[in-house]
Amino acid sequence: MRRAPSIEPGALLRSERGVGAIEFALVAPVLAFLIMGVTDVAQGFSRKFSLEQAAYRALERASNGSVKSDYSYLRTEAATAAGVPESSVVVEAWFECDRVKQPAFDGVCTDPGAMVSRYVSVNVESSYRPSFNYAVLNRQFFDMSADGTVRIVGSAALRLQ
Repeated sequence: MRRAPSIEPGALLRSERGVGAIEFALVAPVLAFLIMGVTDVAQGFSRKFSLEQAAYRALERASNGSVKSDYSYLRTEAATAAGVPESSVVVEAWFECDRVKQPAFDGVCTDPGAMVSRYVSVNVESSYRPSFNYAVLNRQFFDMSADGTVRIVGSAALRLQ
């Protein structure tokens, strides 16, 4: 017959068996939260980069050719590349004389020695829904809406002249 091991008083307090398991149980939730957070941030940045790539792709079309007064066709190009509706794309063209924005893109500078610049910019807006609901952080650190989505904007600008 086997005899039960005797436990002397205070032996459990001095025992180090199972300490690793207890430490892992304390650290595991924190590590899981960090991994989920890093994954969500990486996916959000990936979406932002794809929006910026769509904006740059649209501006490539603007750089091929002469300066025009209407760049609305870039909206379709950017929306198709980003996979968003055209209403989520804003195309703006402006004219500057000596770094001062002028009201008309087709205008001319009154000073013949002024630095003339023409620009076009493309902003593509979309949203991203993180895998985890960060209810504690959503209003303080992110532009998160009530439904849990984060607004993401990819933008690019090009000097034409």
